[in-house]
Amino acid sequence: MQTEPQKIAIIGGGVGAVTAAYAITQLPDWQNRYEITFYQLGWRLGGKGASGRNAEEYQRIEEHGLHIWAGFYENGFRLMRDCYETLNKTGLRSPEAPLGTLEKAFKGLNHFLLADEVPQPDGTKALHPWRIDFYPNEEKPGTGGLLPTPFSYFRMLLEAVEGWLGGLLGDAQSELPDRFQAEFRRRGLSVTARSPVHHLHAYARSLDENAFDHTTGQSLHLAALARHAQGWHHDMLAAEGQSDEARRMGYLISLSLAFFRGTIDNGVFRAGFDAIDDWEISAWLLHYGASHDAVYSAVFRGCYDYVFGYPGGLTDDRSVGAGTAIRGLLRLAFTYKGSLFFKMQAGMGDTIFGPYYQVLKSRGVRFRFFNAATNLALSEDRNSIAAIDMVEQAQVVSGTYDPLVDVRDLPCWPSEPLWDQLKDGARLKASGVDFECEKDAPSGRGYRLERGRDFDLVVMGASLGSLHYLTQELAAASTRWKGMLDNVPTVATHAAQFWSTRTPEELGWNALVARHNSGDQHDLQTVITSFVEPLDTWADMSDLLPREDWPENGPTSIAYFCSPAHDAGVDPGPFPDRVRAWADADLTRMWPKARKAGKFDAAILFARDADTPKAKFAGQYFRENFYGSERYVLSVPNSVQYRLPPDGSGFENLYLAGDWTRCGINAGCVEAATISGLVAARGLTGAEIEVVGEGDLAPDAGPTDATKLASPYAQTAPWPLTPMFGTGQIDGWFSFHAVDAKALQAVLPEGMTLHPQALTPEGTHPVAILANQQVGVRASILPRFLGYTDYYEAIIAINYVQVDGHEGVFSYLPNLYLTNNWARLAGVWWYGYNKRMGQLSMGNSSYSVASPDGSPIWSGRYQQKDFARPLTASPEVGMVQSLSEQIVVSEGKFSRWQFSSFDFNLTSAYVAGVSAEITVSDAHLADIPAGRMTARPLAMDRGQTDSSTKLPGAFRIWTSWTLSNPLDSARIARLEAGRTRLP
Repeated sequence: MQTEPQKIAIIGGGVGAVTAAYAITQLPDWQNRYEITFYQLGWRLGGKGASGRNAEEYQRIEEHGLHIWAGFYENGFRLMRDCYETLNKTGLRSPEAPLGTLEKAFKGLNHFLLADEVPQPDGTKALHPWRIDFYPNEEKPGTGGLLPTPFSYFRMLLEAVEGWLGGLLGDAQSELPDRFQAEFRRRGLSVTARSPVHHLHAYARSLDENAFDHTTGQSLHLAALARHAQGWHHDMLAAEGQSDEARRMGYLISLSLAFFRGTIDNGVFRAGFDAIDDWEISAWLLHYGASHDAVYSAVFRGCYDYVFGYPGGLTDDRSVGAGTAIRGLLRLAFTYKGSLFFKMQAGMGDTIFGPYYQVLKSRGVRFRFFNAATNLALSEDRNSIAAIDMVEQAQVVSGTYDPLVDVRDLPCWPSEPLWDQLKDGARLKASGVDFECEKDAPSGRGYRLERGRDFDLVVMGASLGSLHYLTQELAAASTRWKGMLDNVPTVATHAAQFWSTRTPEELGWNALVARHNSGDQHDLQTVITSFVEPLDTWADMSDLLPREDWPENGPTSIAYFCSPAHDAGVDPGPFPDRVRAWADADLTRMWPKARKAGKFDAAILFARDADTPKAKFAGQYFRENFYGSERYVLSVPNSVQYRLPPDGSGFENLYLAGDWTRCGINAGCVEAATISGLVAARGLTGAEIEVVGEGDLAPDAGPTDATKLASPYAQTAPWPLTPMFGTGQIDGWFSFHAVDAKALQAVLPEGMTLHPQALTPEGTHPVAILANQQVGVRASILPRFLGYTDYYEAIIAINYVQVDGHEGVFSYLPNLYLTNNWARLAGVWWYGYNKRMGQLSMGNSSYSVASPDGSPIWSGRYQQKDFARPLTASPEVGMVQSLSEQIVVSEGKFSRWQFSSFDFNLTSAYVAGVSAEITVSDAHLADIPAGRMTARPLAMDRGQTDSSTKLPGAFRIWTSWTLSNPLDSARIARLEAGRTRLP
């Protein structure tokens, strides 16, 4: 039975909205299923990407800011390629026309520059432009494929770091420390290489491509190798000279090594980059050992400039989530096709939104310009959009607005409405009305769209800055929606465009670049960032001159500048005045031959009917983007969780499209908005729509079910062992310490060695100390009254050991002092534990361990400040579990090695953080060096963690425990050999 097509109302006309409509209209039967209508504020599509042609200034292109496509925009290029091919197939545009094909519309760029400011002896800074080149490749953007996994990126960056080191290393070979050599030889890897980075790369290449198949031991080796490489590089930096090349390579390598350490430590290979997005990226890199100079260098400052990553426009306040930043940088550097960047060969409106509009209109999509939404009204049950309140900003004379103008045979959007198509157009123009300004909600003749009559489904394509007035009812009904509005911020931006009669080369720029970079610097096509505010980024856009309509004696170059901005009203004076002051003081450092009498010579600029330098400067284009959809969406730490997915708005007939959604990139760019539009279209239609890169991991990534289900705990032992295991309860103190590694190795039995790890500083190794009272200990099949009488027990555990003949990571207990001889005998004979009788005492804040004759061995003092809380509330719970529940290996009475598993039931344990002080009196009996050790309290919120160590803090614990059946040793060993650390 034929049903009426569903009506789709699309609010807004940015990249996300347009690509959602484009994807829907690519479906073969879409016209039988849907009717699509755009409701657009003002006279043009584009949102933040809208551009216009100024007919009064020779049809010059005027943008919201600087827009350059990256070569990794896989989805964006796929749709644009289809759009241009459709223009050709339908006769809407000839391949011979200006921008007749995708290849004519985009030109590749394979380098960029950074404003490297180098301190001078007199306290000033000298500008040393830093050029970074990338090799072009033969791939075509938009042709599909899978993106690398986080572990693949890890290996790709390692290969790049090896290349950067190539010119800095001599002929000497680096030999691995002894602790790594057994693992390297076992894997058939050489123990000598050009550097520790080469060792790290060789080991990473030897591991399985699927990180879910890495064992815990392999992950620990990788972490320890990364820390070893970082230590080597720090020593190398201290010995390096200060040439530009050495300093710059030092920055890149320092940042990369911190990335290596952090991704391993945070489990990013399996959890994806969102796992670290609660960190700020600079803080994360510093935490994992990047140098301060590297993090605050031009190369890393540029990462913030690229995404306007400064809340409030305050460039001293960096704020980008670590996961979002790392993901974006890796995709940019390692997944580009053809070229690193692509420059559009006309305005963004001309290159992107003009073609999309022409194709969509030809397919039957309706556009209602000058019709702005002001409110989404909910149904009575608050579960769907029941109505949309609208305003008609202006009446179109003919009923249908024709938005494009022809500029040198190219359809373009004008920089202001085509007034002759509007009723009372001349009066409206004279009034100075700005139809796009969202300082206040749009105004005009009000009317309402009703569900069932005017629409069935809604695609919200307006950007986040507009949603505060558009979606007040949604915020009241949905804590998720309110959370998004409250926690995903936006920032104002501003931009300037200069048209000049002098080229950058004539102004001295190329010569300046050549002084600080090798190679030919003639054809620069400059894109540079990390410069001085208020305009930190400059792009040479002179290739657009043929697309504008200049007279014969017109400009010979175009410069676009942009930057984040303070909010409206913060800065004193008009924006052009601030730009003029900046040009006098700073632009002349990039363009030294533009300086005249100590200031910027505005006489080099071009503007219609301008005869004086002042008039020429005033005739340039200046823009401030303060309000609504023109604001840029930020990716601050801990905000990803508040973004809503395009197909999960929480309202049954509402879909979301924009770079403000949770879309896999989660940052402001064309590709993020495109992915969002595609996912919205997929959710709305239920169709199989290709989306590349909406996640970090492959859809089928992960361990097998067998790996997930395999558990070494006592209760999971196979029958007939299942009902028989040890159980009890403890009240005591856990503390964790970094102890001299050589002293610990000396107490290990033959065939056992310390496993490489990166938790504690070089030369030390983790030790866990558990001082407790054992309560109700018994075999599980016995009633409690047949168990042991309660007793004290003090355990020292050396974490992260390895043994000959078995793969895996274990803990070894060099001693366990206790006060119950029956429990001692059971532990010695059944489990091979080094249990010893002693004199133990436990107070409210103290614990002491002595030999049977009363000689002190060690003691502990514990100061508790807070009440007990569930251990699961601590951000350190994962590391506590990792250390306390490692498989225990001992020398068996009836086998070479005996394996057992403790389960401390940590998910229901209660703990209270304590300051711990351990005093070791007898190193021989304690099996750890004599002296005093301290431990901070366990962190119970993120702000309490100690950045100087990754060991968890100390705590008092109340919990139950189980201990595996001694006959289950072989199974536990097999599980540990194949076990991976699950995310």
